[in-house]
Amino acid sequence: MRRSALIIIWLAFCGAAAFSQSGRVAGYSESLPKRSNSFPAVERTPAKSQDTGEDEVVRIDTDLVMIPVRVSQKNGAPVANVKKEEFRIFENGIEQEIAYFSDDEQPFTVALLLDMSYSSVFKLDEIHAAAMAFVRQLRPHDRVMIVSFDEKPRILCEPTSDRKVLRYAIEAARIGSGTGLYTTLKLVIDERLANVSGRKAVVLLSDGVDTSSIDATATDILKVTEPSGVIVYPIQYNTYDDVQKSRRNNAQVLFDEDDRPYVVDAPPSKGERMEDYRRADDFLREMSERTGGRRFRVGTASNLNLAFERIANELRKIYSLGYYPSSERVPDFDYSVNVRVYRPDLLIRARDSYRSGKR
Repeated sequence: MRRSALIIIWLAFCGAAAFSQSGRVAGYSESLPKRSNSFPAVERTPAKSQDTGEDEVVRIDTDLVMIPVRVSQKNGAPVANVKKEEFRIFENGIEQEIAYFSDDEQPFTVALLLDMSYSSVFKLDEIHAAAMAFVRQLRPHDRVMIVSFDEKPRILCEPTSDRKVLRYAIEAARIGSGTGLYTTLKLVIDERLANVSGRKAVVLLSDGVDTSSIDATATDILKVTEPSGVIVYPIQYNTYDDVQKSRRNNAQVLFDEDDRPYVVDAPPSKGERMEDYRRADDFLREMSERTGGRRFRVGTASNLNLAFERIANELRKIYSLGYYPSSERVPDFDYSVNVRVYRPDLLIRARDSYRSGKR
């Protein structure tokens, strides 16, 4: 009887432990890391000062890892009153001490990138109208940088809160040929936003298919975007069917020896293949996940306006968390990150990882 009682107690203890590890039941919500990382943590050994009778000085040569976090209800409504004590950060499954916390509605600097290549599914006036509607929804002190791109990027205005300047810049965007997406992202994130302080975001309207970049790749962009602190919101539309229709309409027509026309079926070029669209889809998804952003898929002008509206709403309330890693960094290595909020039934969106710098 006593042994049976012990077994029952042990099973109850295990059940309670499992119960406590369930996010919803235990009273917390969690952003799950998209990529696991099994590299063993190397505990950091603090450097002690010489014994001079003073307190020891601990020097840690590492950078603060910043994690922007969005907290919302299941219906998408932002939750604006979460306290620092309710947050937890885990790196590779190990809890980290939160060294920085901000819940202030600080101004944002937003780079609005407009893909103006011929393949856009939207008309020029639809893009102009949606972009202006987005600008009007931002707060008075938020600054916006307007960039249009086809095969090359064009900086239409530097970051400004002057709505009149922004309107003129948006209206100056014109349709062109080619798509230098990677070149544009590198210019904006790695150069133009690099020295901008405060909260930063990129809102990208594009199908994600690059046809013209020669100085940057998708891998390059993911490497520079993740440590930049820039949140990326892709607004993605699909142009595959339109591109195939254009290929058929523009196909070369020749005539046989009996003067009968026939269409020359040329192989698809870069940006016309299904694999290009799968690669674009993976790139936009991963870029948004790595930076704590969110991807929107749109196909109509009304959906485009709705996507811009939702992004503007999310930018109004983003928590900023920061921590100094508790273990030594392995150069050029991915570390998984997840954030926990001790309230149930919430949606937590945050960066799922970051890459350490090179030696």
